Amino acid sequence: MKRLTIIILMLTALATTVGCGSGRSEIYKKYASQPGLTVAEVRGFALSDSVLVDVVLVETDDEEAWQQLAQALDIRIDEGSTSWLADPTDPAARTTWTGNPVLRVVASHNRRTVGFYSIDSEVQYDALIDYQLNNMEI
Repeated sequence: MKRLTIIILMLTALATTVGCGSGRSEIYKKYASQPGLTVAEVRGFALSDSVLVDVVLVETDDEEAWQQLAQALDIRIDEGSTSWLADPTDPAARTTWTGNPVLRVVASHNRRTVGFYSIDSEVQYDALIDYQLNNMEI
């Protein structure tokens, strides 16, 4: 199931990126260059019929790669899953919602997966919380 999710995200990312001719995000570039990680990016991921966000998904089956990622993001191993708001230039730097662009970082230790959702507005922020509550199994 995890591989199917990655394949779907990668195909969507390829179609989206090729279609709009834009480059990869800084978050994608940061993690795509690290060995042992699988990274996918989707521009315009639909949280609802009218709310879209950009998302980067990072996953690994490699224990060493996961340990390095968890340490870099300060993910506690005793947490099954966790999420936080972060500075877009430093995903490990926790912050609060101020109305400025942020990342919503969702990490699952059990699945060795981290999602980075780019949030630019309160509408996106609220839609992502709603989406997480109704659709995500972490």
